[in-house]
Amino acid sequence: MRKIEAIIRKSKFRHVKLELKDKGIERFNYHLVRSSSESEHRFYRGVEYDAQAEERVKLTVYVDVKAVQDVLGLILNSGKTGDAKEAIIGVYKAEKMYRIVDENGKEKLIELI
Repeated sequence: MRKIEAIIRKSKFRHVKLELKDKGIERFNYHLVRSSSESEHRFYRGVEYDAQAEERVKLTVYVDVKAVQDVLGLILNSGKTGDAKEAIIGVYKAEKMYRIVDENGKEKLIELI
């Protein structure tokens, strides 16, 4: 198993989410995070604004090793903004994974890998 973490623009999250669901990945986590940029000011339609702490979405997906390249390509294509500095994606090896199961009021850990 691999853990994929991607920090993407809020405006692209909906596209990425729909693509993941179309691919059959129904379960993933996401959180709103603040991202700090190296420049303090950016321009949008000719208006300067402070971009020091922009909101982003941190997406976390657990996938099989065989699906890593497919999911990376999906996130890159559907989350593309045209600004290479926007994309941050990390892939981590999961040493151990457990599922918590409730059997008649008792919690039990089942080792997945």
